[in-house]
Amino acid sequence: MSRFEVGTVLPEVTERSQLTTSVAYAAASGDLNPLHYDPEFAGKVSPTGGIIAHGMYAMGLASRVLTAFAGGPEHVVEINVRFTRPWPLHTSSTFGGTVTNVDGDLATVQLWGRNDNGDQILKGVGRIRA
Repeated sequence: MSRFEVGTVLPEVTERSQLTTSVAYAAASGDLNPLHYDPEFAGKVSPTGGIIAHGMYAMGLASRVLTAFAGGPEHVVEINVRFTRPWPLHTSSTFGGTVTNVDGDLATVQLWGRNDNGDQILKGVGRIRA
């Protein structure tokens, strides 16, 4: 018997993007694209006109939501996300999810991230095991 139910809404996490976080994720991932930390470079190439938060930071927050709901990282089977819009530096975004399918002890969760304006910046799917 699964402890998950279809329709369950996961507790949300809201974070503000900061330069220090973007730099840390760039260093940890090895993706040192100056779009994530250099204002002069980002001002020339960014679709937002400035620095954008590192995508791995957004994915990490979606993963945090999924992992907390699952009861720990040992229950996360899979997480797959797609970045749908840039996350401008110094803005807040909220991450959450909803259980969409339960098959035995395996649950599928639709994940999302939205910026201050309600625009989706991330969408994905996670699978967790009870």
